[in-house]
Amino acid sequence: MLSFVLKPEKLANAIVFLVERRPGLTKKQICKLLYFADKRHLLRYGRPITGDTYFALEQGPIPTCGLDAMNGRGDAALVVQQYGRLEGWEFHIHRPADLKALSKTDIAVLDEVVSTLGKHPAWRLEAMSHREAAWKKAPQNGRMAFEDFFEGEPDADLMKSILIEEAAEAR
Repeated sequence: MLSFVLKPEKLANAIVFLVERRPGLTKKQICKLLYFADKRHLLRYGRPITGDTYFALEQGPIPTCGLDAMNGRGDAALVVQQYGRLEGWEFHIHRPADLKALSKTDIAVLDEVVSTLGKHPAWRLEAMSHREAAWKKAPQNGRMAFEDFFEGEPDADLMKSILIEEAAEAR
């Protein structure tokens, strides 16, 4: 199974980047936008932006550490809370994103995702995420497999095979 290492600084700055461009985002919207950004980045560049692990909850894919951090729980919460916090359902920032924590490709994909999907309400993002193969294939409340992020995506087979081969060699 493919896995990645959580990068709390990237997670925090990805959240802030999204909210800077779309103030008033709810934590549900942020979770969905992070999913779509991590997926796009993985398909294009062979790694997600945040390294978070996704679970298939009833409301769609959820970045487990990201959700915990926004809710003030877990190790990443200390980093996220340096930049902002939840006020009700909305995430409010008190410090701008540190773009040095994000790569050029991270920024490009986050900008693309917030530009194309950031205007959608949470219910629409949830509905879109329910069409994702990785969410459908995962057990309810279970871990989503990064391998399934590639399913149904044109030209993704090569990147998937490279990542699986590299993961096998690392063991």
